[in-house]
Amino acid sequence: MAALHLSERRVPDLSDAEWRAALDFCDSAHLTLALREAARESMPAWARERVDGNARRNIERVRSAEALYRTIHERLTARGIEFLAIKGLTHCPDFTPRPELRVQYDIDLFVPAKDLEAARQAVLEMGFESFDGVEGFPTDHLPPLIRKTGWEWRGDFFDPEIPYSIELHHRFWNPDLERLPVEDVNAFWDRRTARELAGVSCQVLSRADALGYACLHVLKHVLRASTKPSHVYEVASFLRSRAGDEGFWKEWSGWHSWRFRALQAVVFRLAREWFGGDGGATVDEEVAAIPRATAGWFERFAASPPASPFAGSKDELGLHLSLLESRRDGWPIIRRRLFPARLPGPVDAVHIPERDLTVRRRMRKHGRYLAYVAARVRLHAMALPRAAMAAAKWWWRAR
Repeated sequence: MAALHLSERRVPDLSDAEWRAALDFCDSAHLTLALREAARESMPAWARERVDGNARRNIERVRSAEALYRTIHERLTARGIEFLAIKGLTHCPDFTPRPELRVQYDIDLFVPAKDLEAARQAVLEMGFESFDGVEGFPTDHLPPLIRKTGWEWRGDFFDPEIPYSIELHHRFWNPDLERLPVEDVNAFWDRRTARELAGVSCQVLSRADALGYACLHVLKHVLRASTKPSHVYEVASFLRSRAGDEGFWKEWSGWHSWRFRALQAVVFRLAREWFGGDGGATVDEEVAAIPRATAGWFERFAASPPASPFAGSKDELGLHLSLLESRRDGWPIIRRRLFPARLPGPVDAVHIPERDLTVRRRMRKHGRYLAYVAARVRLHAMALPRAAMAAAKWWWRAR
């Protein structure tokens, strides 16, 4: 992450073993291609060869994604279904200069409620199936639609054969779950704009709303302890590219309420802490206005989210509680974070057709699932005392 800092870049002197660990982390954090751009010449020869191979295979993945975007656009448009392309390729060039520098595994579309089932049916007719086992999860989209090609995980995050899933979103934010109201998202659809994407004209979010939605996406994952550092890096890159664009920041400020801007400022602060994303005077003002309790969380735990999947610290609970406007809203958050009510979804063999699952392969699938659940329970148990203490401190202050 020091090597990716946008204003004070520093490539540490690493041993081969440390480079391997760093690249393994970057693969899972979706930062490998950005690190290649920033620090390729500082890598040992074998590491340069590794990341160059990653880049070549990702170009194949991008071409496959573009072809899928074109097919989806053709199918939905032919049926008169309106939709927005969100995230993914739409983040280029504002968040990432070129598609080849971004890792993507999903095609995300926002579809108004009236067309949602028709859009789902159109995608099913393309050979996709609903991802079973996640129907009750609190997401902003229908269960992912996947193709059961028989593909299995082989340890390569850049495998050109990794099937893309399609996620049909029906909302941009869930205020009931997060207890953080953001009414501004209701205006996203009316402010949509058209741009060329993968060779076709697609409807996308306006630039100001794209930044707002990217920040909500980051914040949601930070609060749920599932942060991808690459998403924070993209926001930092966006802020840096727009630092002197007064027209953009005037539009952004005029369109977004103070509450929405305050939530985005939390992500701006995170981007600045991790990658130095300096967005200029407007960003400085918004970050400076972060509530004192939230600013205090940053002083202690700003570096915690990237490690939470490994350490299970639940430090993000303190951040979430600091953002709430009502003490009453804190209890559902505390219950959900301290005492999860759902088991994880499937983690293995999800792309293998049911008919191809032999008895041995089913046993391996179940064994891997049980091992994953056991690991999650262990991390949760380790984090519980610290998280409970954070909740108790919040309750005492809230009195």
